[in-house]
Amino acid sequence: MASSLRFGRVVWLVPILLVAVCAIVAVQIAGSGPIADHSRASTSLAAPFHRASNPSPVTTTTTTAPATPPTTTTTAPAAPPPPTTTTVPPPPPVQAETVSAPGALPPQGQASVWGCAAAEAYLSAYAYPGFAFECPGNALGHEAMTCLNEAGVCAGAAVIYIADPCPAAYMNEASNSWVLEGKSSAPIDPYGQC
Repeated sequence: MASSLRFGRVVWLVPILLVAVCAIVAVQIAGSGPIADHSRASTSLAAPFHRASNPSPVTTTTTTAPATPPTTTTTAPAAPPPPTTTTVPPPPPVQAETVSAPGALPPQGQASVWGCAAAEAYLSAYAYPGFAFECPGNALGHEAMTCLNEAGVCAGAAVIYIADPCPAAYMNEASNSWVLEGKSSAPIDPYGQC
């Protein structure tokens, strides 16, 4: 019991000691500011640092001997060298991402809205005419799939299945429908993945 009382007293001393140490450090930091007296010897192992002050422009005056009438020549300091400029090449142009307003049809290849409603609106406008759409649909484990008369999947039909209605998926399938119909030579899935 006595040891727990001593431990309890010690624990309460920690915050007090911490505040005292912080106060001492703050006083020392405040004393070493720009107004501090630097005439005392340094006990630090680091070399003293002396900041060179910016010299003010100097004007030199020369007076010649009195053999001729007194002449005074004033020499102004040399003009500072022109500032060095480094030309940084401009950054490459950033392709602005067009964000479609809900309900507005984006330009072809620039869709940015997720969801089946956006997918069906985009496919209605840009897919090859005659394709049906299913969203959400079974894309056989893919984000989306375009099927044209495939036995066992869409025999005798042209269907675009959208499992993940992200913009890349439905833009890809609109493009792929034109490729499968032989009306475009674009690569399959030109817009990448979701």
